[in-house]
Amino acid sequence: MDQYQPVAGSYAVIKCQEKFLLCYNTWRKQWELPAGKRERGETTKACAIRELYEETGQVVTEMDFIGLMVVKNILNGTLKYNPVYGAMVEKLIPFVENEETSGIMLWDTEERVEVIDAVDLCLIKELK
Repeated sequence: MDQYQPVAGSYAVIKCQEKFLLCYNTWRKQWELPAGKRERGETTKACAIRELYEETGQVVTEMDFIGLMVVKNILNGTLKYNPVYGAMVEKLIPFVENEETSGIMLWDTEERVEVIDAVDLCLIKELK
């Protein structure tokens, strides 16, 4: 991954019962995949595992590297690279609302969702 710079935050893609785990971001007022910035010295995988826990309360000890998502800023043309990790779980741990996330859901990609992050939606379509 060293040849891809800048490496930005990691995504955590969780599938349960053939559905994708989404969380509702109270700050951005939209449904999103769990994701976020890396902390200093943190690996990209550790970032995905931590963000999953912080945003959804879900605990996984291992995630597989799925790929590297390339996102282009349409205003200035710069690229950033987001590592994407995934895991399958049999059931979800009960959710406790937190400062950033007010709810979670399992999404089958068919059910209508009010507002979902556009980049996350593109990623989900690629992984479907």
